[in-house]
Amino acid sequence: MNRRSVMALALAAPALLRARGATAQDDYPRRSVRMIVPFPAGGTSDVIVRYIAGHLSTALGQPFVVDNRVGANGTIGLAQGLRAAPDGHTLIQVSNTNTVAAVHMVRNLPFDPLRDMAGIGSIYQIPTAIMAGPSFPANTFAELLVLVREHPGRYNFAYSHATGAVVGHSLLLAGGLDMAPVPYRSGPQMMNDLLGGQIPIVVTDVGIALPLIQSRSIKLLAVSSPERTAVLPDVPTLKESLPTPIEFVGWGGFVAPLATPRPIVARLNAEMNRILATSEADAFLRNLGAERMTGTAEGFDAFIRREAQPWAEGLRAARIEPE
Repeated sequence: MNRRSVMALALAAPALLRARGATAQDDYPRRSVRMIVPFPAGGTSDVIVRYIAGHLSTALGQPFVVDNRVGANGTIGLAQGLRAAPDGHTLIQVSNTNTVAAVHMVRNLPFDPLRDMAGIGSIYQIPTAIMAGPSFPANTFAELLVLVREHPGRYNFAYSHATGAVVGHSLLLAGGLDMAPVPYRSGPQMMNDLLGGQIPIVVTDVGIALPLIQSRSIKLLAVSSPERTAVLPDVPTLKESLPTPIEFVGWGGFVAPLATPRPIVARLNAEMNRILATSEADAFLRNLGAERMTGTAEGFDAFIRREAQPWAEGLRAARIEPE
């Protein structure tokens, strides 16, 4: 090949790459897209993903099919999805539970959430709350602190996911409280036991308890978000009553296998942001106790990296060991 031919190829290369990228984006999706939800069907994450999947199916002309793959704090489904072909036809729902928390809660994690996946975009955030049963003597978080301190060892609290574990254990340390933690595998069972009086206090996300909160069947005492949440603006934050602030919020979004083409990532991100920008989506999320959280794919990657340190510190401070 002569020098002139080499130069011509070099000049043409960027245009060829752009053409290939445009083709990858314009032809996508070529078939149904699998959306792995690593958490149980019917939970807040699952309901939100199914809403997004329905709108993506309409927007992009191919079925977006939800596939629940449950186990090991959501890491089984995530690991399975990350092994799929990086062509945009497998997406995986992620949260703080199966990424930044899982690093410290699951032994021999088969992936690195900071290196082994391509962020598509964030979807929602949801505060964790301190809730008490209807017969619990305290009606406010300040009253709870006084009551538990006056009766060390009498009360316990339950949680059913990583955020509840971190917030609950952090509460014990920050508040100087003596309460036994009780882990549950099922959020609905935990809420049933709260209503039935078997458990006096639970630490869980607002979404799972919103109908009980709205009907005043349980007592919502405080939320763990940095500021009061728009979903429940009258409920105080933990940092309003504690000398050491506790600021943990659950969140969720989508990722894909690492080598997924950037044009496909960009198209999915744009479509998801368009869906979430509607007043319908805003109302849908608020009815689940969540708030939308949007941004670029690169911004979601950066967000996950920023979340790694506070979650590591929170889990370490709470003395939660990997299983």
